[in-house]
Amino acid sequence: MRYTFFVIDDDLACRRILAQIIEDEGLGEVVGELSDGSGDVAGTIIGRQPDVVLIDLLMPGKDGIEIVEQLRASHFPGKIVMISQVEKKEMVAQAYAAGIEFYINKPVNRIEVISVIKRVLERLEMELSFARMRDSIAALDYLNNVGPAPSASALPLPEQEEKIIGERVREILADMGVIGEPGSHDLVQIILFLSNVPDVDKYLGEYRHLKELYQAVQQKYLEAEKHSDVRAIEQRVRRAVKHAMDNIAALGLDDFYNPVFERYSAKFFDFNELRLKMKELEQGQVTPTRARVNIKQFINALYWEVIR
Repeated sequence: MRYTFFVIDDDLACRRILAQIIEDEGLGEVVGELSDGSGDVAGTIIGRQPDVVLIDLLMPGKDGIEIVEQLRASHFPGKIVMISQVEKKEMVAQAYAAGIEFYINKPVNRIEVISVIKRVLERLEMELSFARMRDSIAALDYLNNVGPAPSASALPLPEQEEKIIGERVREILADMGVIGEPGSHDLVQIILFLSNVPDVDKYLGEYRHLKELYQAVQQKYLEAEKHSDVRAIEQRVRRAVKHAMDNIAALGLDDFYNPVFERYSAKFFDFNELRLKMKELEQGQVTPTRARVNIKQFINALYWEVIR
């Protein structure tokens, strides 16, 4: 499959360099470009339906973050990469919170651009793989339909798809340095469960109690714990997420532009709490900590990071 790109940057030279890299490396083709953020930029992009948008942060008209927010509000399905020479940590964090996948510093480096784009395309390939698997299951179900069709909640994930999802979750948890935590197994089962329910929002919604989610996962996947106290799962998950925050904060303190920190910090954690943890580490304070973890945000981010 040949992927399509849309480039927005007020620097003509930068647009030309990016287009040349994309074409020379066989990454895809540029189907459109804009020189600033004036006018209905989001509408123009959505009309072209590119797979990947490369967008500058600071431009005349609307800035890159505002455009990203408009695209996400319109449910634009493509991936977005921010490009800028801005080094202000708060603005970088805001860009990730708005919905970008990666951040590339200016002046652009050919090797970095190729590496980032390849990682974005790998994510797109994985999503296509998930979609094909689900289409295949739906087609088989239709062809073999004898009597009433099973409900969506009764359809198990295909073994191959379940394996891919599990490996993807473990990869992310390994990036955060918590794959050895007992709670990492619970988090894998939680994402597998959410991948198999017909209405994910029912479990990720603002008013859904995590205890109910843990109980559902316990009954479906954790055979040995069906009659144990669900608080054990809750404690393991909380401990794993807390250690993940500690590790990500330590990475950001050492190097704010560490790719793992950039990728996960704003999506998985409340950035104000994460900054508080970074300050505590900087001052040599390990415990007790005032920084709090938001378990629901972490699970929500983990699910969408794996699935979308």
